[in-house]
Amino acid sequence: MPPTTLIRDRLHVLLDAAVFGGDATPPVTLVCGPAGAGKTTMLAAWARRLAERRETRVAWVSVDSEDNDPTVLWPVVLQALRESGSRPLGESAVPRGGAYAGLVNAVVAEFELEPDPVVLVVDGVHEIHSAAAVRTLNLLLRDLPASLRVVLSARFPPPLILPRLRLANRLREIGPEELTFTADEARLLYTREGITLTPAGLAELMERTEGWAAGLRFASLTVADSAPPRIAGDDRVVADYLLREVFARQPDEVQRFMLATCVCRVFSAELAVELSGMENAGQVIDRLERTNILTSTVDATQCRFRYHPLLRGYLRAELGRRRFSALRQQHRIAATWLVGNGDPLRALEHSVNAADYELAANLVARSGLGRILKGQSAALCRILRQIPEPVLNRPSVALVAAAAALDLGNVAEADRRLRRIGNSVHPLRTHRLRALHATVQLHAARLRGHAGSALAVLRASHAGRTGDFDLDLLATLNRGVAEAWLGRQRAAETALRRALRMATSEQRDAVALECRVHLAAVTAARGDLAGMDQQVTAALAFARSRGWVESSRGVYAYALYGVAAYQRLEDDKARGLAALAIDLMPAHTDATIELCAYTLRAMVQFDTADDPHEVVAALREHWQRGSVRDVSPAMVAYSAPARQRMALRVGEYAWALEVLDEVENIGIRCGEQDLLRAILQAHKGKQGAPRRTLAPLLAGHVRTIVGSTVVEAWLLEAHLADRAEESQRAHEALCQALALAAPHDARRPFRDAGHFVRVLLARGAGRFGRLETFATSVREALPARVPDLADGLTEREQVLLAELPSMRTVEEIARNLFVSVNTVKTHLRGIYRKLDVRHRRDAIAVARERGLL
Repeated sequence: MPPTTLIRDRLHVLLDAAVFGGDATPPVTLVCGPAGAGKTTMLAAWARRLAERRETRVAWVSVDSEDNDPTVLWPVVLQALRESGSRPLGESAVPRGGAYAGLVNAVVAEFELEPDPVVLVVDGVHEIHSAAAVRTLNLLLRDLPASLRVVLSARFPPPLILPRLRLANRLREIGPEELTFTADEARLLYTREGITLTPAGLAELMERTEGWAAGLRFASLTVADSAPPRIAGDDRVVADYLLREVFARQPDEVQRFMLATCVCRVFSAELAVELSGMENAGQVIDRLERTNILTSTVDATQCRFRYHPLLRGYLRAELGRRRFSALRQQHRIAATWLVGNGDPLRALEHSVNAADYELAANLVARSGLGRILKGQSAALCRILRQIPEPVLNRPSVALVAAAAALDLGNVAEADRRLRRIGNSVHPLRTHRLRALHATVQLHAARLRGHAGSALAVLRASHAGRTGDFDLDLLATLNRGVAEAWLGRQRAAETALRRALRMATSEQRDAVALECRVHLAAVTAARGDLAGMDQQVTAALAFARSRGWVESSRGVYAYALYGVAAYQRLEDDKARGLAALAIDLMPAHTDATIELCAYTLRAMVQFDTADDPHEVVAALREHWQRGSVRDVSPAMVAYSAPARQRMALRVGEYAWALEVLDEVENIGIRCGEQDLLRAILQAHKGKQGAPRRTLAPLLAGHVRTIVGSTVVEAWLLEAHLADRAEESQRAHEALCQALALAAPHDARRPFRDAGHFVRVLLARGAGRFGRLETFATSVREALPARVPDLADGLTEREQVLLAELPSMRTVEEIARNLFVSVNTVKTHLRGIYRKLDVRHRRDAIAVARERGLL
């Protein structure tokens, strides 16, 4: 055995369990897999290990077509048993006639006396098919003595009494699934060959070979000049192997069938009849599947089948070699059949491969939007790249191509397509095309961050009223999202609910998911955190059922789910969801979605970051990349108090002012503006001004954009009242905040408000009435000490803080700042209190940790 041979311990464990599992272990083990699956190599390594351990004797028989005769087969079997060290079996035991019952009975009798176990490995037993040879092996398998274990290796199940053994629980099977190399085993195999694979290279290799042992071995032979291994079915060494071991072994009829059907990645029996012209196609498929010729069922309920990628590559090359025009002809037949049987995407792929671009253009125009709305944009874009530019530039094709690109976040590709149309060469002649153009332009505007004017154009078009289901659905979806980004939550909800009903009725699952997520965001904007949490949970379950949990379609859902976790003080969960959302984010996405994910990450990181100033600076950079008018007002309003708080905590008063400016630039009068002004006033140490600023908001005279704003306003009022020694007013304000937050289990505002909340909760214990349970849970969830809402350093305190690392005394600092010594001492006490320290040296250390110095 070559030194680079990989010993797959996983398979050895399976074999040990199959053969030596105990008294109840079946006596026969079948190792079954296609040619090149690594059966012989695996069994040889396992047998060698048994021999080296001297635990069990192994008799090895390699069978080929010449052994398909008992007079040839049994002398080989007896010789192998003798060489294993088993009891003597004389030459006279081999009969000269056709009666082998006596021979088998003699072997069984000898092994009944054998005290130690013996394993008989018969490799290549699929070659045994003559009635006489099969009958003799069946006699042995039926009456196996306890000391003799049999391991059969075959490319496909031989015509032995295996069904009877299986029914009697006397057969253990190791099949193609177990023999397939895992990605880790493939990496280890190449490492032993001195080949290092990148994760992407390994993934590509596993996709091409599907873990087929021979394919992985052939690929290693292609390595040259440190290039990664590559393999295809038409490579010479692969083609020779597949021809010799698979294709040439089939009858002519089966060969013709394989060549006729190889153009399809998957096919049904009905499509196979159309492609091959054989009415008995089902029987041929049954033979191919039964004999394990790298053919497997894709979906048993729909009876669809496929060839292994390498075998399919070989067959296509062979078909083209025999008659190149036959390839296009078979693709054309497949396309026509698939159109008639409701599979337009695969029909499009075959029409392109047949170079039938008129059919392809018609399919794109007629069915392309439906594929996008079902979540198949990636596959559609891959096919569209193979269509010639003159065909792609037709408006009916270009607009679908642009819509597909936008669905994947590829704004540049969409713009390239849109620039080619709407001119004298490619005019938009129909209401439908103009409506589709307006819809695509609105989607592009969303991703660029300025949806307002594009939404007006869409309203003026027939979009949503064309009678084309998919176009009207796409228009309604984009309108709903755009309305949400512009802060028109009621209009957004109306459009999104209509789009969801339409999408659900026709199984446009990608749209249904997007509607669900955006409706959850609308619910969050109303302040219904619990409702949003339920909706996002349902949306993610929907995405999981469609295989989209690791796609960009889940970005907004993960970000919203993270926001809900953050509000419940589940920071670890929120941190993981923020990271997942950012990892899955495409190159271009709506500004609101992008900022939601990055803001969540910053909020979670801030309290534990080594450099909180860097966290705030990075978040500020994200927000400054575009105009705040391009972001959903709900997102601006929700994030503003947290962003302002973080800016003040790291001593960036100017950045805190920027946050207020952003909220004022939303364009509408809202309570969030009052809250942010009051926070800045409180930060400067004022008492009356912030409470006067908050009064209209607390009285309900000013509308807020998001519900959490009122909770934070009542908490600030509680803090200010407590400082003014108005204990009853502080308690009442705290109760108002608890009443608003309790239905949603929103604990974050109490954590962010500061340490005073914990003090007030402890002081008021037993006085919260129906809110007592929630108040207790909030108090228990709060850390022992956190900075208060107004505890950021004032501008004068920041100036003094910058002087502390110097060696100057308080008197020298006072002279340098042109203030009195008492003023410096007052500010110094404020710094110590806000940084929770007692000494100058500790203040410097904490300030550096927080990024204040």
